[in-house]
Amino acid sequence: MAALGNVRAIRRKIRAVNNIKKITRAMQMVSAAKLRKVQERLMAIRPYADKIRDLLERMAGQVAELRHPLFTPRPQVQRVAYVVMMADKGLCGSYNSNMARYALRFTTEKGKPYVPTAIGRKAVEFFRKQAAQTRDSHVQLPTEVPFTQIQRMTRALVQAFESGEVDEVHLLFTRYVNAMTFTPGSVRFLPIEPPAKRAEERSEEQVLFEPQPKMILEALLPRYMEVTFHRLLLESFSSEHAARMNAMQNATKNAKDLIDSLTLTYNKARQAGITKELLDIVGGAEALKG
Repeated sequence: MAALGNVRAIRRKIRAVNNIKKITRAMQMVSAAKLRKVQERLMAIRPYADKIRDLLERMAGQVAELRHPLFTPRPQVQRVAYVVMMADKGLCGSYNSNMARYALRFTTEKGKPYVPTAIGRKAVEFFRKQAAQTRDSHVQLPTEVPFTQIQRMTRALVQAFESGEVDEVHLLFTRYVNAMTFTPGSVRFLPIEPPAKRAEERSEEQVLFEPQPKMILEALLPRYMEVTFHRLLLESFSSEHAARMNAMQNATKNAKDLIDSLTLTYNKARQAGITKELLDIVGGAEALKG
């Protein structure tokens, strides 16, 4: 009777693990579809962002005295704004924990009072654990973030810098390399680092701009910042979906391995039960003969 109960328990466990495997498989396929969609947008925006950066470098090299407020570093950095990009949910491997460790190390090394902005529910939870009051938070962002929302988020950071509320703005994100490789990184968003080195390399080039480079620069800067912010957000989104896809793929494989192991155990237990019953029958028959 005990053997029969053990067989039933193993059968229930196999059924439960098989149901979990179906869920993880479905989540893997959903993450793969989202990754494909975000990856297409990321691949499309990268050349555009590179071209804007290239144009900015060409013009910056021709503006003799670049005294735009967004390029001007503060004499003393007293407060820093950090924008940390994480996921809204878990089940994505070490994606959130890697970003949390990186953000903690980054803010500790800076050693300055900071004003945090959280993108993703996990980022909100991270700053809550650090007892830091977020200046702004954005959760449940859609896969295709409207560009108007990107503009609002960027404008809020620019206003905080121009008003003197903060002296620097850093974006902490996860850089997407491919579906298997993504690493935490950071970019100083404000003040913009003047591309002096590249400008010197291009100093021999004679490029004519109409109207004057300074006027074009004024119109180009907002778009440059919006595109840069959007690109880094898409980098984080791509990394998140890739991490979740890999985690669910591993979970599905582990569930399959566990089902195979449980099936083997189930067959052994069932065979042992059958053998015991046969031995009982044979023993009973021999007793009747005797």
